[in-house]
Amino acid sequence: MADELPILEGLGLSPNEAKLYLILARGGRMKANELALKTNLQRRTVYDTLAQLEKKGMVGKAQVGGVLTFTPSPPSSLLMFLDEKRDSVEKILPLLSRSFEAQEKTSVSVLYGKAGIKMVLEDVLAQRQEFYVYHGQLQFFEYMPKFFRLFNDKRKHLGIRTKYLLLDVPYAREFAPQMPLAEIKFIDPSSLSAGVYWTYADRLVLFVLQGDESVTIFIKNSELARAFKKNFEKIFEATPSAKPTKKKK
Repeated sequence: MADELPILEGLGLSPNEAKLYLILARGGRMKANELALKTNLQRRTVYDTLAQLEKKGMVGKAQVGGVLTFTPSPPSSLLMFLDEKRDSVEKILPLLSRSFEAQEKTSVSVLYGKAGIKMVLEDVLAQRQEFYVYHGQLQFFEYMPKFFRLFNDKRKHLGIRTKYLLLDVPYAREFAPQMPLAEIKFIDPSSLSAGVYWTYADRLVLFVLQGDESVTIFIKNSELARAFKKNFEKIFEATPSAKPTKKKK
């Protein structure tokens, strides 16, 4: 841990933030009192530090058996802080990633605001696997235009393909042509959904966008992700290909 702490602090994390994130990345889901024991920090300090990490999209929380627990976001979330220090972060990513992937079969994190979305987009790039999107209408072009365009540029460079089932609304039709390496089909806009679903690797993500606020529910479970992909492919194959949008005269 001694080698990684200075790098994380150099990215802008406080000593306590760096310490707690490293412990979670290596140990997986924990309760606040467990973290307090491992760090010799007061529980109040632990909660305050976890709140700061949550704002940065590096930690999620969930109720497990009525007890509040905290889980680390994928180590690739570190890369969204400072691209110019990417080389330093990548030196410790392999070790942290192995620890993260070796955690329990299922982990759930709930993140709030744009930091949660950025964490997922960085993780998609890190996994370098095709991803599938169900529902929505490409709202990220409006919600976080600069970051989403940068994400698509990087995705194109890495050759990461995607399939979208979008709501058939004018906004989605307008921005669909701007998506590189994408197969896109449109579904009935009246279809109900709690939000926008993304799945890739062994992850299933639900984005709930409400006005200027957003909630990201990040689930790491290979069986759940596999089942969602299978159902997605069935719906995708049964959906007619999109017809070109008619140009206005």
